[in-house]
Amino acid sequence: MLCGLCRQSRLLWEALSQEPAVARPKGGAHGPLTSMSDPADTQRLIGGMIQEGKIASVDLGARRCTVTIGDMTTAPLPWLAGRAGDTTHYSPPTKGEGCVVLCPEGDEERGLIMLGSYSTAFPAPSSADKLDLTKFADGAIVSYDAAGHVLTATLPAGATIVIVADGGMSLKGNLAVDGDISATGTISADTDVLAGGISGKDHVHDKVKAGTDDSGKPK
Repeated sequence: MLCGLCRQSRLLWEALSQEPAVARPKGGAHGPLTSMSDPADTQRLIGGMIQEGKIASVDLGARRCTVTIGDMTTAPLPWLAGRAGDTTHYSPPTKGEGCVVLCPEGDEERGLIMLGSYSTAFPAPSSADKLDLTKFADGAIVSYDAAGHVLTATLPAGATIVIVADGGMSLKGNLAVDGDISATGTISADTDVLAGGISGKDHVHDKVKAGTDDSGKPK
């Protein structure tokens, strides 16, 4: 129960549906209401259907969180996900994150939390125009700059990337690696492999002798 928040919104819904509003004094965030005849009451009820707040607590197991709105705290409510069907997105709220509480038809038991309003504690990570960016709790950033046509993934020290693709992976374009490369299988090339500028396909050796002597290094 939202303690005077969505209860008042339900009264508004009843009034707009031309159903008689029941006079029930409530001591919630907007104070007791006894009549729908006062325009100020109607205005307060409209405001009660959508309320801004901050995440107060998160229950990951139940996938519910509570929200602080002014001097009151809601009951545990579900948060809205980007997708929740065959494609499912999971990104739990953070304590202190700005949000909005929605009460469909003024029903507090169906209250939903919409996440994602910037605040002093959690400011926007950029002010760029053509940028789509996700910043994670450990500082990792994945972004795409549509103006510069650059896809970037920046991970913190010690982080790793794991890609599992039993069917294989294709990469079209030149590849530069600053570090070592290891493989558990064969490395193949359609043209050639250079090692220190020396062709693995067409190199020759000096100091070649007949018999069992070793030849010189490739050149």
